[in-house]
Amino acid sequence: MELLQIRTLVLLLVFGTTLTQCKPKSDSDEETLLLLAVAASKICVNNSYTGTTVVNSTATLDTNTDCITGMTSSMSSDLPAWIRNNFKCSVGTVSGSNYVFRSQNIPNNKSFYFGSTSPMYVALAGGQKSAGNNQIASQCLVYTIPSAPAAKSGTLVGTQSGYASVGITVNGLAIFNNAAAAPDTLATEAQTFDTFNGHPQSSGVYHHHSQPLNVTNNDSKLIGVLLDGFPVYGLNCDNATTNTGDDGAPGTVGPALDAYHGHTANTVLFPSGIYHYHFAYDSTATINTLIGSSFRGTPGTVSN
Repeated sequence: MELLQIRTLVLLLVFGTTLTQCKPKSDSDEETLLLLAVAASKICVNNSYTGTTVVNSTATLDTNTDCITGMTSSMSSDLPAWIRNNFKCSVGTVSGSNYVFRSQNIPNNKSFYFGSTSPMYVALAGGQKSAGNNQIASQCLVYTIPSAPAAKSGTLVGTQSGYASVGITVNGLAIFNNAAAAPDTLATEAQTFDTFNGHPQSSGVYHHHSQPLNVTNNDSKLIGVLLDGFPVYGLNCDNATTNTGDDGAPGTVGPALDAYHGHTANTVLFPSGIYHYHFAYDSTATINTLIGSSFRGTPGTVSN
C-alpha cells in the first residue's frame, strides 16, 4: 500500500501541470490542495511561464510591471485588446479556440497573509480575523478558457463542481465561487479577508470570492474573466462610455441581472454587447460575490 501511494505521488509530481480536472478543490478539500501544491512547487521553480518562485520573506513589488519582482507578466500579441491591455501578473497566450493563462497566483498588493517578516505584509483591518496559520504560496495555475463563449443550453454547470478556480482576475489571481468550507457560510468566512478582500487556503492558494479592492471598489471596472469565457465586472455598468458619471447599477443601466449575476449589455470594451457577470448579491453566500452557483456558459479547464 505504501509503495502504491509513493507511485501515485510521483505521477502527480510529473504530470501535475497537465491535469485539468483533478479531485475537487474547494475551501475544505485541503488534502488534494497540499498534494497539488507540492507538485506545483517542483514543476514551477524557475519556470519560463511564471518566473522565479516567490519567497514571501523577500517579496517586493516591481514598479515597472506592478507585479511581484521576478514573476513573469506577459500577454501575447494575438490576444484581443480587452485582454492584452488589461491583464498582467500572468502569462496569456492563444491556443486554438482558447485563451490560456498561466499564473503563479501571487497578489500584487500587500497582505496579512504574506507573513509578518515579508516586505509585503500589512496588518488586518479592525474587526477582521486571521485564517489560522494560512500564508500565501506560489502556485502553477493553468487556465484554458474558450475564446468564443456562448450561453449553455439545458442544465448549467455548477461553480461548485470541483474547479481549482472559477476564473482569473486582471492581476492574475484565482476567483473562487460563492461557497465556503462547511460549516461556515461565505458571509462568516469573509471575516478572514485581508484589506484587499482576498485570503489563502491552507496550502497558500490566494483567491477572491469578493471584489479585489486593488482592482475595483464598487465601480464598473473589469475584474477578470471566468472559466466559461465571459468577463466579470464590478458592481456597476459603465454604460458603454468612459465617463464614470453615467455609470449605474444593472437594471438602471442595462437589463437587470439574471440568476447567475449576469446580463447582456454594451460596455466600453465590448461596444457591440456581450454577456458578462457582475459583482453582485448572492443568496447562497448572503453577501456580494463575483459569481453565483452556476456558469452561464460552458466552462473550460483549470489545473494546479
